Amino acid sequence: MKRKQLFILVTAIVSPQAYAEDPISLAPVVVTATRTEQNSFDLPVSIDVVNGETIRDGRQQVNLSESAARIPGVVVANKFNLAQDLAVSTRGFGARSAFGVRGVRLYADGIPLSMPDGQGQTGTFNLDTAKQIEFMRGPFSALYGNSSGGVVQIFTKDGSKQPTVSGGVTFGSYNTHRESLTIEGEDGGLNYVVNGSHLSTDGYRNHSEATRDMLHTKLSFKASDATKITMVATALNQHNSQDPLALTPAQYKVNPKQAGTNAVLTDARANKKQIQTGLVIDHNISEQQSISLMGYYGTRTSDGYLALTTDTYNGRLSAIDRQFGGLDAKWTYKDSLADKPFSLVAGLNYDKMEDDRTQFPSSFGIKVPILKRNETQSVHNFDQYVQATFEPTDRWLLIGGLRHTKINFEVDDKMPVIVGDPDSSGSLEYSNTSPVLGATFKLTPTVNLYANYGKGFETPTFIEMTYAGKPSDGKGPNLTLQPSKSKNYEVGAKAFVGDNTRVNLALFKVKTEKEIVVDQGQGTTASFKNAGDTERHGLEVSLDSVLPHNFGVYAAYTLMNAEFKDRFCTGTSCTATTIVNSGNKIPGAYTSNTYAEVSWKNPASGFSSAIEGIYFSDVFTNDINTIKADSYTIFNLRGGFTQNLGNWRLNEFARIDNLTDKTYVSSVRVNTGAAYDPGAPRNWTVGLNASYKF
Repeated sequence: MKRKQLFILVTAIVSPQAYAEDPISLAPVVVTATRTEQNSFDLPVSIDVVNGETIRDGRQQVNLSESAARIPGVVVANKFNLAQDLAVSTRGFGARSAFGVRGVRLYADGIPLSMPDGQGQTGTFNLDTAKQIEFMRGPFSALYGNSSGGVVQIFTKDGSKQPTVSGGVTFGSYNTHRESLTIEGEDGGLNYVVNGSHLSTDGYRNHSEATRDMLHTKLSFKASDATKITMVATALNQHNSQDPLALTPAQYKVNPKQAGTNAVLTDARANKKQIQTGLVIDHNISEQQSISLMGYYGTRTSDGYLALTTDTYNGRLSAIDRQFGGLDAKWTYKDSLADKPFSLVAGLNYDKMEDDRTQFPSSFGIKVPILKRNETQSVHNFDQYVQATFEPTDRWLLIGGLRHTKINFEVDDKMPVIVGDPDSSGSLEYSNTSPVLGATFKLTPTVNLYANYGKGFETPTFIEMTYAGKPSDGKGPNLTLQPSKSKNYEVGAKAFVGDNTRVNLALFKVKTEKEIVVDQGQGTTASFKNAGDTERHGLEVSLDSVLPHNFGVYAAYTLMNAEFKDRFCTGTSCTATTIVNSGNKIPGAYTSNTYAEVSWKNPASGFSSAIEGIYFSDVFTNDINTIKADSYTIFNLRGGFTQNLGNWRLNEFARIDNLTDKTYVSSVRVNTGAAYDPGAPRNWTVGLNASYKF
């Protein structure tokens, strides 16, 4: 372990045992693991929660990455580039994603934000109204279907009992400002939360101006004592978010703030609009049985002006017009088996996505009306799942589950078939059954030991299926790709030390067959293939403690070895620059990372403060392990005041990120020459929030 990393971890863990007057809850109730509310401490699952107070405590509330660093085993890399969606990885799953999130399932209030092929975006996560965000890793993620290396789910809070209006403004470096407004309350059987926000920034890099407007609504209606209806709707609009692109190592060394190659020349940028609505009906049939019906529908348009030379033009416009939706029907049974607590959840799930994709050349950021690509990509799945929980004794808890998935991909090429432009139509079908098993043993009332095992699978996304062979040939789709399949093992311990300290430890091992890797090309123009086996193993540790005199300590540490187990070659031949040797590290998968936080509050004055330390190891950016980003350590400082004045509640805060003005690579892009997304230098944010209860 490197010296800086050791310093951060020791700062958090070397502290006196917590003794506070009143114990606090360090075992939050979670839903994602079992689809029913259950105490996280008792579950044989690695699942952690960031609550709403933490999400909003002295933070900008712009990106999931602001608070996700607290979760061991999870990496949410901030590219400091709103034109590109955040990348999320859990235990190495999702690390190779070129666009947005893949390999990790995303949900909001039980409604999917990931598409059936495994693609997803966190841009519609609403942090202003979040009750909590759950991060699940390990085998039980497979019960959410295709590409479930992990599950991230955000839950919207219920509106307050009294009608309340809240507003907030933040200002920061690079002419960044954000405004938000929330209206919430309860009227009879109707509970409501409505939030709107606007974000604008010049960005710290050249060519990185961006704006983002969001609207989020949750309406809950208690139709009867047995029936509750919930509607959740979200709208996102990003217009002309400039894309500074990633940098090559040479460019990064000269000037991390510069835009990447041809970003300015081609006016690289993105336009994104998404509207999604979901409806959930929960009905209690009896004291033992309940059903839940969920349906959702959405549209998404995305226009990306890419800095890619095509024919005689210097850019490319790639446009997507998407419709998506699905249904989920779930039955829950809670009773006893042999006079011991028993519960059963069974359900059916259907999702569909249809993309109309077009592509045009562009010249200096202006569309050239010459159609180069016109096709419809559609994918749908039909899944069945069952999950049971049983407590045969006071000291044992057993969980088992099974999910069967069937996925159909289809491409309809609408371009005329001419010489040099072959037909790209085709279809493909995958199916898989994923079993999981887990057990918790209560060693003492304050120490739980657990183990679990499961199988999962990950299909290629449509992006990875686009090209067959050399991308410049334009041939596709690639119908030879097969899903990668994994075996996932985990053992761990969860313990309370005293009344106010909790420690979690997890050891994991993941063995994957037919890993999907880059074959030819790079970045946005790459083809993919199945390679051999990979293996990821490591440990996760977290500590959460309340100390005397209103101090608090939180720390999380991850150590992981992720490597290719079989030798393979990229491209059409094996040379020194295309051989990936057995033992090479999986790119984008960090060997270790640490988060540590020391906080202090003064209840009398309403003052709170914290210093955060974040460490990431160096990481390779390509399969052949010739380029890597160096390790880094940064520190952040935040502080603020809260006042309760009658019906008013006021909060003022300030924060400084990257206190030591460290130059570092905050995110890497896998298997491309321009692999570095530079992190922001020292920067500041101030904010004011106010709420009024009527």
